Amino acid sequence: MHDVLELVSSTRRINGSVQLPASKSISNRLLILEEISSGIVNGIGYSDAEDTQILQQLLHDKSNLAHAGAGGTTFRFLLAVLASTPGYEGVLEGSKRLMERPVAPLVDALLLAGADIEYVDKPGYAPLRIRGKQLHGGKINVDASLSSQFITALLLIAPRMSAALELIPQGDLISAPYIHMTVSLMKQCGFQVLQTDSSILVQPFIPIHKIQIPVERDWSAASYWYACVALSEKASLQLPGLTIQSLQGDSVCQEQFKKLGVLGVETAEGIVLQKIPLVKTDLDFNCLTTPDLFQTFAVTVAGLGLKASFTGLQSLPHKETNRIEAVSKELSKIGVKCTFDSNGTFKLDASHMDPSRVLITETYEDHRMAMAFSPLVLVLKKLAIRNPDVVRKSYPGFWTDIRRIGISFAEWNG
Repeated sequence: MHDVLELVSSTRRINGSVQLPASKSISNRLLILEEISSGIVNGIGYSDAEDTQILQQLLHDKSNLAHAGAGGTTFRFLLAVLASTPGYEGVLEGSKRLMERPVAPLVDALLLAGADIEYVDKPGYAPLRIRGKQLHGGKINVDASLSSQFITALLLIAPRMSAALELIPQGDLISAPYIHMTVSLMKQCGFQVLQTDSSILVQPFIPIHKIQIPVERDWSAASYWYACVALSEKASLQLPGLTIQSLQGDSVCQEQFKKLGVLGVETAEGIVLQKIPLVKTDLDFNCLTTPDLFQTFAVTVAGLGLKASFTGLQSLPHKETNRIEAVSKELSKIGVKCTFDSNGTFKLDASHMDPSRVLITETYEDHRMAMAFSPLVLVLKKLAIRNPDVVRKSYPGFWTDIRRIGISFAEWNG
């Protein structure tokens, strides 16, 4: 694919059917449970996302120089597995950006459980030198204010520790639904997990009966199609296999998108998206539990020419890019006013958004920037996406699905 992809839409009417990918979040968790249970747990229909493919390969190889790419879950989950694998010795690294993302809370917790891990260069960050050991569990406090992935990584390997692991989250819990997803999956698979308001206790127990878990369709991916419908004039878009009842926290987007003029109706085949009147006032989004939806909602609000406030953004500077800065910079190119105050509130005013602008969206090596900004083709004079291949990280078929709803590509000529 070219370095710059121009999107073209001759109409604002959306029709068609989109084959959503399997959930990357569920797939990655089931891969770890499959590993620690020696195949007793098995997922059906794993994601084809690059993050998942890399994790699957690294779990198989257990190389003494493991490169996790750009995936936060890939790196953090693999770190926990390797640290708890007796006899493993090696170095775990990742992309340049991933090695700028903090990992100290997870390393500290693993050390308390008996792990042998050293920082190769800068304390608190990858790369890491790991000597795998039998971990002993215990009662451990974990900083939960940066990422839920630290807690999830520990939960997933806890059943193979020599004693029970009790985790006590500290600080504001980021992305709590992802932890609930982990606990729910583990219980479905037969692991012994008890979650209370203040702690999570996992017993050292591996199920003995094989269990297969079908992987749900991805709700994070579905959010981009909700955005397309929101920015259309008329729409009927089918999302086969998607269900309203879901383990995924991002499924709450269906309720939030009602304010932006989209209704999802569940059928026997999946969910059909339809246009409904939108709400033009009091658009406030708290993204503490669903930070991956921030870009999608911000761009959709901008495309509708509305105003909104966003809170709960503490984890966004530590993602694939600083997502607050990236969204602000790109939306300002089309006349959208963005501010971020000292209280942690992001305010967006698109009342003077200029649809006659040409927007070349920088993606900052962030898959969600590419997908979240794509629906703007329905309202802008011209839209192009730089480095479009970045979507492979979570949704390799995204550009194929874009074509399915009537959006085409053109050769970029500036």
